[in-house]
Amino acid sequence: MTTIANTGSARPQPNTASAPVPTSRRAEDPLSAANGTLRFSAERKAAARSASASSARSTASAPKRSTASTQKRGTSGSQPPRKRRRRKKKNARLLLIAVCFLVFAVGVLITAIVLSGNCGKAKPDPNLPDDPNAVSSPEPTQIPVTDNTVISHSATIAGVNVRNLSVRDARERVKAALSEKQNSLDITVSYESYEPLALNAETIGLGYDEAVLEAALESAARGTETEIPIPLTFDSELLRNALYTLNEKIPNHAVNASATVKYKTHKIDDVVYYQPYWSFTEGVNGAKIDFDALERQVDEAIASGDLTASLTPSVAVSEPEITTQALRDQLTKLGSYQTNYSFKDSSKNPESDAMSRARDTNISKAVGMMQVVELKPGKTFDFNKTTGNRTEKKGWALANAVYQKGYRPEPGGGVCQVSTTIFNAVLRAGLTNIKRTGHSIPSDYVTKKFEDGLGFDATVDYGHIDFTFKNDTDHTIYMFVYITKNNSRRKNINVEIYGQKEPGVEYRVRNEILEMTSYEDESKYQFEYDKTMLSTAKRILLNTPHNGYRVKTYVDKYKDGKLVKTVRTEETIYKPIYPIYKVGTAVVTPVPTKTPKPTKTPKPTATPKPADPPGDGGE
Repeated sequence: MTTIANTGSARPQPNTASAPVPTSRRAEDPLSAANGTLRFSAERKAAARSASASSARSTASAPKRSTASTQKRGTSGSQPPRKRRRRKKKNARLLLIAVCFLVFAVGVLITAIVLSGNCGKAKPDPNLPDDPNAVSSPEPTQIPVTDNTVISHSATIAGVNVRNLSVRDARERVKAALSEKQNSLDITVSYESYEPLALNAETIGLGYDEAVLEAALESAARGTETEIPIPLTFDSELLRNALYTLNEKIPNHAVNASATVKYKTHKIDDVVYYQPYWSFTEGVNGAKIDFDALERQVDEAIASGDLTASLTPSVAVSEPEITTQALRDQLTKLGSYQTNYSFKDSSKNPESDAMSRARDTNISKAVGMMQVVELKPGKTFDFNKTTGNRTEKKGWALANAVYQKGYRPEPGGGVCQVSTTIFNAVLRAGLTNIKRTGHSIPSDYVTKKFEDGLGFDATVDYGHIDFTFKNDTDHTIYMFVYITKNNSRRKNINVEIYGQKEPGVEYRVRNEILEMTSYEDESKYQFEYDKTMLSTAKRILLNTPHNGYRVKTYVDKYKDGKLVKTVRTEETIYKPIYPIYKVGTAVVTPVPTKTPKPTKTPKPTATPKPADPPGDGGE
């Protein structure tokens, strides 16, 4: 019996006088046939053609029944390819499902192992460096910390064991320990044979930071730290103030540079005058406690817990805190001005000479009252308050003062020249907060050129008109006022302003005449008539006429020689002063005379000239 292998189950085959089965087919591995349907189909057709040929050759000897039976067995000896393919697909699906299930089971197992291994471990801090050798600390339990929270971890704060204490109790114990340390501070500082200086908690302001203590309590409650120090600190300024007491006992301290006001003296016609000036004294080096080094010693002693240390300070060379150059910078001349006046008359007119000397008395008296003036920032100089009420009882002489129609004597006459000189110095010093009033007529003593002085005079009249200026700078200013000799008949009024000067800055003054009104308008002349004066007499000028002006003044600020801005402007009006003449109205009546009888015919005589009419010329 012959058996044919196939992918299906083997079945017994009937005996035949069989046609030969192709060798190639018999040798074919049934499993390899599934590698390709096309190859199997080709082999099958070839076998069919071979069997057909064999059947044809044996037709004559074999009956038809046998042939049909043989063909039937030959076609049913193996399964069809489509059925085998379905079976293989089914097997592949089952295999794939099994593999997937196996992979899933392995994944679940690995995940369970990883999760169980990481349970309770702290997450890495992304802000910390990725150091493989670093030992990670357990993640703190983020629970709210209150006064009732119990510190379950072993922890010490400022040396106090706070384990199993509530935050409230721990705070009280730590504060008590810190307070005990503060009270135990007793550091002594000794220098040579001088009495030691004792330093305690109150002297140097020893204490601790409450915020640091609260942070320490929270860290202990969360278990993030085990040993937490609370440093004691002191006030550096209080320590140095305490050390100054000992420092003052050390000899040979540094001496600061100084500036003092001294006076030069000179005589003018046997009258002594004083001229103030600055005298500078250089500073001197000395010795002092090395405060920085001693402060470090105190700090190290407290940090190390040596609260009863005995320290010896080192001595360092001390330099003057104030140098001469610093004083000169603070006392730079900011502005100055000078006017001059006649203190005795050049003529031999006793009345005029007496008036000049009276005016000199008033000027000298006023200058002596304000010779050195110190003005702190924001303070004001007041001329009338400085001199007081100028009366004869207080030693003020009668001298000419300016009035609307000219001059007239009054006590203190002439002091306006002092206020005018101060006004011009203050303008050049850059001060702008000034209250000043001009005279009713221009002053001829401001400058040599009359027009340049318009708008730069300052009149005073006690109880009515004052002159003031305010120190509107950030530094103290000083004003020196003094008199010097000009020549044998004239003296100078000098004003100097000192203070902190801005480098490269200068103040310059100028004026602008906006309008001028001439006094030579005869329609504005005034006349006073005198019945006792002959109408034929020459008219007498009773006042000093002046032109009228409207003028504007400026103070300009310059920086390194370049105009920066105008810091002050002011307008002054001087009204014109028209002439006032005195004119006589009396007429002389001639006395009648008797005509003698002619003895002979008189000769004709010339007709006399008529009298001149009143003139319009002035003195």
